Amino acid sequence: METISRIFWDLSMQPLEPIDQSGNLSEEVAKRLRSAIKAGLFQPGTHLVEQDIAEQFSVSRMPIRIAIQKLIDEGLVIKEPRRGAFVHTFSAKELDEVTSIRIALEAMVLEYAIPNWSDAIEDELAGIVERMFAAANEGDRQAIFELDVKFHAVLWELSKHALLIEVVSSLRSRISRFLAEANDRVSPEEVIQHVATHNDLLEVLKKGDVSEAKAVMTEHIWMSRERIKANYAYLGQRDTSAPAQVINSSANSAT
Repeated sequence: METISRIFWDLSMQPLEPIDQSGNLSEEVAKRLRSAIKAGLFQPGTHLVEQDIAEQFSVSRMPIRIAIQKLIDEGLVIKEPRRGAFVHTFSAKELDEVTSIRIALEAMVLEYAIPNWSDAIEDELAGIVERMFAAANEGDRQAIFELDVKFHAVLWELSKHALLIEVVSSLRSRISRFLAEANDRVSPEEVIQHVATHNDLLEVLKKGDVSEAKAVMTEHIWMSRERIKANYAYLGQRDTSAPAQVINSSANSAT
């Protein structure tokens, strides 16, 4: 069990210091909290107490409130009436809903991206896949996760559709922590299979067949859903009556 101070030490690899008052306080707070949530340091159901976080950062409660609202907008945190803000816990139903929307949005990405295909993009994606295989052989799950995100981000940018990029990236961030943790729990063989799906997708993209690319992308996203469901017993079983874990300077948290 660790205190919030210890958690932020792990994130920054340096003693926790007050946030630079000259910068955008709410953005910096949101960045640090987002990193903690996606890294799995703040577990689902963790209570984000404004006053306690403000004390840790040596700032007023206003930037903390703005930062938490930003994370609520991103789907990483939920606000419950008369109870406060909590790190979001997915239900099986919500995961299915997010998956269905991701499939639709990623299909749109392909419609806009494939006409902009180039040899340079092919080389970039091939390089990402090659590095993913290397990371898989080295057992570096974090590198695989980061490269996975980059692979999709290249396609998003290739669509040249600003609003679509904003929406699809936000939706992906909503389940990023769950994907990362699920990927950490699968077997080495399953990791290789996961990486190989990116190579399959690349081969279809090179052919320029939008319909086939959509089918392969759909299967790719569906497999991500299955990894999450297979590795999270709490999906669909959240007990909202249970006391939430509270973040503060004296209480234990995140583990």
